[in-house]
Amino acid sequence: SSSPWLLPQAVAAERFITARESHDRRLLSAISNGKDNGVIRKGQETENGTESVRIGNVEKVLRNNHDMKGKNLIPNGYLSDQPSQTILRHLQWMLAKDNLKQDMLLIGPPGAGSLYRRRLAMMYAELTRQEVEILTISADMTENDLKQRRELVYNNAVGGGGAMVEFMDQAPVRAAIQGRTLILDGLEKAERNVLPTLNNLLENREMHLEDGRFLVSPERFKELSRDHFDGSTSFLVPTHEDFRVVALGVPAPPYDGRSLDPPLRSRFQIRRIDNPTTDELYEDIMLSGASAESAKFCALFSAAMESDISGDDSTLSRTLDFPFNALPSVAKIIDHFPDESKKSVLVRAYPMDTDDTRMNQVMSKRHENSQKTFTRACDELNLDGTSGTYEIDSISPSKGDPFHADISISVSSALTSSLFADNSSSSEDLKISVPSGGNECRQISDSFVQTVSSKAVLMSMIQDHFAGRDILLISPKGEGKSAIAMEFASILGYKVNLFGLYKEMSGRDLIMRRTTDSEGETGWADSQLIEAAKHGHICILDGIEKLSSDTLGILHSLLTDRELALPDGSKLSAREDINDQSRTKIHPSFRVVALGSISKDASPSWLTEEAISMFSTVALPAPSHDCLSEILKSSNCSERDLHKILHFHNSLTQSTAADCGVSPLSTRNLLRIVKRTETYNNIYDNICSLLVAELIPPIQRAALESLLAKSNILPVTTDSDKEGHDELKIDVQNDVLKMGENFVMERKKVKRPEMVPSPLFYDIPSQLKIMKRLLNEWTVGERAFLLLGNQGVGKNKVIDRICEIANFEREYIQLHRDSTIGQLTLSPSLEDGKIVWNDSPLVRAVIEGCSLVIDEADKAPVEVISVLKSLIEDGELLLGDGRRISRNNVGEGTIPLHPDFTIWVIANRPGFPFHGNDLFEEVGDCFSSCVIPNPNLYSEINLLKSYAPSVDEEVLRKIAASFAELRHLFEKGDIGYPYSAREAVSVAKHFEKYPNDDIVSILHNVIDMDSYDKRLFDRIGEVFREHGFPVKNYGSWKAKVMAGDGRGVLKIDYLTDRTNEGTSNSPPGLKGPKHGKWDENNEAHVGGNQWAGGTGGSDTAGLGGRGGPYRLDRGHQVHQVSDEAKKEVSKEAAAAARKIAEKALKERLDEIGMSEREWETYEGFIQDIKVDIANLRGTLQSVQSKTSERDWIKRQSHGEVDESKLVDAVTGDRYIYKRRGTIEPQVGQTKKPKRLRFVMDCSGSMYRFNGHDQRLNRSLEAAALVMESFDGMEQRFDYSIVGHSGDSRCIELVNFGKPPKNAKERMVILQTMVAHSQFCQSGDNTIGAIGHAIQDEIKTSSEEGNTDDSVVIAVSDANLARYGISPHELGKVVSQGSSVSEGAKIKAFCIFIASFGSEAEEIKRALPLGRSFLCLKTSDLPRIVRNILTVEVA
Repeated sequence: SSSPWLLPQAVAAERFITARESHDRRLLSAISNGKDNGVIRKGQETENGTESVRIGNVEKVLRNNHDMKGKNLIPNGYLSDQPSQTILRHLQWMLAKDNLKQDMLLIGPPGAGSLYRRRLAMMYAELTRQEVEILTISADMTENDLKQRRELVYNNAVGGGGAMVEFMDQAPVRAAIQGRTLILDGLEKAERNVLPTLNNLLENREMHLEDGRFLVSPERFKELSRDHFDGSTSFLVPTHEDFRVVALGVPAPPYDGRSLDPPLRSRFQIRRIDNPTTDELYEDIMLSGASAESAKFCALFSAAMESDISGDDSTLSRTLDFPFNALPSVAKIIDHFPDESKKSVLVRAYPMDTDDTRMNQVMSKRHENSQKTFTRACDELNLDGTSGTYEIDSISPSKGDPFHADISISVSSALTSSLFADNSSSSEDLKISVPSGGNECRQISDSFVQTVSSKAVLMSMIQDHFAGRDILLISPKGEGKSAIAMEFASILGYKVNLFGLYKEMSGRDLIMRRTTDSEGETGWADSQLIEAAKHGHICILDGIEKLSSDTLGILHSLLTDRELALPDGSKLSAREDINDQSRTKIHPSFRVVALGSISKDASPSWLTEEAISMFSTVALPAPSHDCLSEILKSSNCSERDLHKILHFHNSLTQSTAADCGVSPLSTRNLLRIVKRTETYNNIYDNICSLLVAELIPPIQRAALESLLAKSNILPVTTDSDKEGHDELKIDVQNDVLKMGENFVMERKKVKRPEMVPSPLFYDIPSQLKIMKRLLNEWTVGERAFLLLGNQGVGKNKVIDRICEIANFEREYIQLHRDSTIGQLTLSPSLEDGKIVWNDSPLVRAVIEGCSLVIDEADKAPVEVISVLKSLIEDGELLLGDGRRISRNNVGEGTIPLHPDFTIWVIANRPGFPFHGNDLFEEVGDCFSSCVIPNPNLYSEINLLKSYAPSVDEEVLRKIAASFAELRHLFEKGDIGYPYSAREAVSVAKHFEKYPNDDIVSILHNVIDMDSYDKRLFDRIGEVFREHGFPVKNYGSWKAKVMAGDGRGVLKIDYLTDRTNEGTSNSPPGLKGPKHGKWDENNEAHVGGNQWAGGTGGSDTAGLGGRGGPYRLDRGHQVHQVSDEAKKEVSKEAAAAARKIAEKALKERLDEIGMSEREWETYEGFIQDIKVDIANLRGTLQSVQSKTSERDWIKRQSHGEVDESKLVDAVTGDRYIYKRRGTIEPQVGQTKKPKRLRFVMDCSGSMYRFNGHDQRLNRSLEAAALVMESFDGMEQRFDYSIVGHSGDSRCIELVNFGKPPKNAKERMVILQTMVAHSQFCQSGDNTIGAIGHAIQDEIKTSSEEGNTDDSVVIAVSDANLARYGISPHELGKVVSQGSSVSEGAKIKAFCIFIASFGSEAEEIKRALPLGRSFLCLKTSDLPRIVRNILTVEVA
């Protein structure tokens, strides 16, 4: 059947074709008949000779131009000769409000809607010939931006010269005094209590200024001037009677933003400005020079998008508005590139359907709704992705215009099947002229590997550039955005201004920075962006995802209208008629290319309506296997090795990588692996080093090893450490360094020998291998290294030793929590009232070609280290004083990047128990990463011998072996502190100095921190005892120290062995179910039908029998009746037994409570898992503390001086401080608690076989571990526990948001689990329970808009075959949560705590990699649960 949309489309199309013509006829008719009908009537003189303007019945007298001091501030070119009726109605309303002397607030949708409202305000100012002052509002705005800013100037005419503070009026004050229209753009972005500064100016036209003046209304000023003739009113300044305020804003809610303060809102007259109608869009597109056909198509598509907007106005589900301001550019591309897919052009304007699964996986709920709307609109217009192929043939400068280039493009009507297209297949040529940079245009460089995808991206950028759009490139990290942007600039002859962005950057930092000159006068200097705008360069904004949407919004007017008001009071504009000093012309060739990275862990919240209205967005497609092969072929790596590497890359998908605890390999990662393999042919080591596999938790490391093995990438067997040590020795002879037989390098010539470190270092085999590898990489060009590892493994010493033997001069920086980007690059200070910039160690190292060691890098905010990305990858870094570090550019203000400059970044491993940030996750792919492990046993023994040569070698061997075992326990999760070589060395050094001291007392020096946890200390002492050191409990040792003797005695209690069960061959006849008699002596009863708790009998409650109402375990060996005997139970008897069980269950649940005896039972129960509880709580607290860690709040009136505000401090500004505090999340970005659901097996087999293998006990321990560990962490984590049995697939034990509050409630839950497993009917609901939990999480995530992945952990016995359930069915259910196409992913894990035969192993093989675990030891379950949670929440 035909779509119901077709008829409206046809009618609309007919109306579009005749719209302009009919409008013109109506206009001429109205003028000829003398009717108003909303027509503008200008140029008429009133009775007193002044000029006026009239729309309909509203007329306004225009201001005399002679009264204006800033005629250049009157907008021009915004108001067309024939504005639409909608525009006229809006302008008529504004005229009326202007006549009433009322300020106005225009509200409407964000993005292109904001542009529409700003242009409407400019139209009104142009119509009424009003000068305009624009104030773009952001969260960084302070009172100074609304009133006056201080500047320090030197007046040589006063007393021989001196400094004085000059107050510079800001836009609101200038507008009020000069009678201009003040446009407040973006009211919803201001932080609370900032805009109320304007309340009195809006209401009474009054404001107190910092220079002592006071603004008053013109009426009040006349009154005071008439009454006072003595000059006492000289400080009063009248506001101009023509001063008006036009505010522009977005209503919040339903849109993101801050709602208006009622006192502020009440001072405006409000007008709702909806987006242009389809008719108006059609006319606007036609006026831009588009063909009627493309204009009609664009208008139809806009109508389709509008018609499909959901009626749900909630912030979460609202569809992003289509950026209609991009439609003229879309039409231009369609007209000039007819073979280009219309859908692909629209996708660049509205990047919600990129056909890239990586992009779609990170979309928030709002973006998903937008994607659905866009897809349906494309389907309505029958748009598909079929496209011709456009390729660049040649680029040459245009004749007579150095800032334009002519591009010859070959066109193919169908997609070529060849990977590297042959231009001979083109069917026709296309020639276009585009803006260029004025330098020599180049062909695509040889170093840039052209593939199908890179050619398509470059052609998309050329098309958007031709249409006048700025460009946004998005992809995951390391996929070549910077390379493509640089190549795009190069072929068009552009000079590139690289602008690295960071989280703390304010809107003002994007535009200008404060500075002082040689005389000490304060002023402003252009940012890289403004410099590019003035000179026609390309500005690459690298890291746009780091900016808040408020900060990015500062650029909206620059990128959409090519106009911008600067902080120094001047303005940028692309207008042709600029002839005054206060306005600077924007070069027509100016373009912006923004680079944005997407991550699987966060939705692109920065991709708002405002952002997509500023840019044409090009999503870099995931490189195909063939493309990657061609890129990597440029190396000297063998085909065989390339095949292995690419096979592993294809296997490491997004979901598989998450299961392995790593990120998928980017193109940058692959290039680094291949480069390493050229000099060190060990693919296994190279990949593990790049992924820092040694720091991955054991469970995920095993999954990664399995994946590597499937790609035939296996560990390479090497000689023993001792043999390797014989060969690998350091030999320094004059200017030559040798290590082993195959490494030789020339040592550097030094200018400052005092800068070369000379550490106390003992060469040991394991560290020599690392040093050789690092130096090997340095000799082939690597200059950025990231060293990770536990504390005390020698990271600093390794670097110092490298610098010593290679003769590297070293600069050093130690970072901390309060480190800033400014401190990393330059250190500003005030000297004689002037800002003096002192070079940091980084700048000195860049100039001299030294090694820069950045220590404790994980302690600083991640963005501080992130700023080095542009220096490492692109060889560019802008300093605070305006100088630029550059690898390629030269000239004034440029610091050449020395080719030997090397960065060594040192950080501890991420995650608990370390408190630092995860540096590797953020910037690891920019560095050559290397894990510095603890020395192996042989190396550590050698190390200890070097520090303690007189200590017996066997004692040193025992010390080394003991600490190696402790590290193994840490990796398993049994202890929470990673004992390192530093502790072992300290013990050996003590024993060397004081050989008569007791070795146990010396060991206490490093283990006493754990003595407050008795169970943990006992576990550590057990390790030392196994190696011959009698470390016992702390109390005994203390008593020995105090008394000189006495040793504690350890007692080991063995449980009764019940693993061997018997059989019951002749149970008594069946008479009917009953509880049975209670034996107070608890003797064993086998094969009877009288006693409760017997085994192998009939009718009574017990184990192993038949016909009884429920299970009852009294601790005896179980005798099992045969299945044939069970079948003799009649249906009537089974029904009667079920009724008795249901009644008993109800009675048991009613009586569950917490007596004193039960309290003791609970405490004894959790005693065995207290260490696991402590370790897991430590991990969870670490995660919680990181999420709630305080940050710097800037622009404060008290606190610590903000070094970036020193210039403002010189002028006397109050808001120059920063202080630690909790930053409110950006509107709409509130972080929700991570959801975890635990599915516990409460089936009958758990109770029945508990005596056999303790499976129920293990399940209860897991539940107790969860409840105890998550207690008090509700703000960060939200969990539920459900059970399943033969009676139900969902037994609610702990509901989300309602965790048990105390031990009593936790005990009740454990008792409830036991009761269900005791009294439930036979059967298995494992699959149903897991599936129900996953589907419920999917539904909840969708309804709440939760983008964070949820976790489902199922604890069950592997008892599926008995009920006819195949492992494949379970695997399918477990995988369904990871395969959802929208919203958060649900990761499900299964832990099997019992197995008959090999059933559990078979099930494990059928489940996804890393999602199943077999636990047959009671002590293993808490560790497995803890390891899963550690990985998923940390």
